[in-house]
Amino acid sequence: MRDDRQEEHETPILWQAKSIAEARFTSRPEWSTAGESMWMRLSKFSLCNRLTLHELSNLVLLPPKQIPTNGVDLRRADRFDPARLGDLLQISPIDVRTAFCYSTPGLTNASTELRYCRECLQQGFHAAWFQWRFIVRCPLHQRALRLGCPGCTRPIPYMLQGNMAEYPLVCARCGKQWVPDLHKPAGRCTPISGRSARILRRWQAYVAESTTRLSELSRRQHDPQTGRFVPAQRNRAASIRRTAHLRMSNRLYDTPPPTIPELLERQPRPSTNSLGPKPDSPEPGRPRFSQMNWPHFTQRFLELESILLQFQDAFFGHTLRNIDMPAWSTLCRQQFTIATNAVSIETVTALGWHLSWLGFARTCDRVHRLSTPALGLSGWLAHSPDRPLAIAYAEWTEQLIAWLQEDLTTSAWIWHRLVSFMRPYKCYHLHPALARPAELAAWRSSQPYRHGIAAKPPQDLAIEGIGLPAKWDDFTSMIRQRVDK
Repeated sequence: MRDDRQEEHETPILWQAKSIAEARFTSRPEWSTAGESMWMRLSKFSLCNRLTLHELSNLVLLPPKQIPTNGVDLRRADRFDPARLGDLLQISPIDVRTAFCYSTPGLTNASTELRYCRECLQQGFHAAWFQWRFIVRCPLHQRALRLGCPGCTRPIPYMLQGNMAEYPLVCARCGKQWVPDLHKPAGRCTPISGRSARILRRWQAYVAESTTRLSELSRRQHDPQTGRFVPAQRNRAASIRRTAHLRMSNRLYDTPPPTIPELLERQPRPSTNSLGPKPDSPEPGRPRFSQMNWPHFTQRFLELESILLQFQDAFFGHTLRNIDMPAWSTLCRQQFTIATNAVSIETVTALGWHLSWLGFARTCDRVHRLSTPALGLSGWLAHSPDRPLAIAYAEWTEQLIAWLQEDLTTSAWIWHRLVSFMRPYKCYHLHPALARPAELAAWRSSQPYRHGIAAKPPQDLAIEGIGLPAKWDDFTSMIRQRVDK
């Protein structure tokens, strides 16, 4: 038994915790709007926790965590730990992905300086897709995106660097507070909600899908020497050309036009009004492009182009030849952007379809002198499924013809939906990239199929209830039918 007298003279035991609790950080996710950029989220996080650049980088970066002098690019996600970011900021993995412009290099169209809407920035919001140079205005406030500090116009680097940690959401030169509500006593941000939030989500999805499409659709190109497909080399000039329709859509429309995957997934009953087959006899002896000038376009391509031209004559007649010269000159001069009261919806649908499948040159030439191949058809062939070795060449050609007949009809329906979307905005914008045939072929390549049963959109995509044809006989019988309203 222990002696009580010894206990009186013992030194008291100091109880210590075996482990120190991990430090917690304030993230305030309720201050942020869905789709916010990582620049804005980390700026708010640094403001709440008063972190140094070294502390902030150790929290969010992947090893090695040494900070270069020019900072870490916030357009890219490959230097950041996404799981750690989601835990620190208390956001979902989807919000982490959308907080960056892209997950890989190749950001020639994204600015390295902060591009912002002044009203959105004052509310504490900035979207990563604002950094793309083809986005020229904020769809909520109809204001042009700006560069530089609102107070002194000093450039604001879009990267994780010292000023973000030491002067979060404040200009280090002039002291201008970019989000005034956050710097007030007990200040906070009110997230964007309601219709405005829905518009931002639509643009975010539209830009993300378009930038993904830019990287995927150019994976192959023709070698002019051999005529074979080779990996495409990306360059800045080509990227700018591919984003011209995105820039114009952002200028003209508050919400983005629907995309091909979006229309195919919705599966609505189309409303085409008077759009439908218009039987007309093709011109005798219509000239073709010279195979001497285009040696890599073989006889097989000519056969498929003949199907395309027969569909054009049967479904649209000679619509392009019926446009009056003033309207046609305006279309060509304004790069196929024209007021909705200048031409009918049927004519605009035909123009969009021609642009997608035949290209600018043949459409502007009113199909009188066919000097170039159908460029949209070449893109469609480049992205169609590859022939399995077990299937004969002739048999696979029949399958391609069936797919082409279906996609020609689907493309006409898609263009009618697009011009119906544009009509309330008082301006049509016709660009082949809005409904590329290559995207229809790429969609088909991503779908499971068996030979003899074409992978195709649902039957209710047919125009005015006419099913998409699977054989040439069905196609020729369909184009002679009258479309019921």
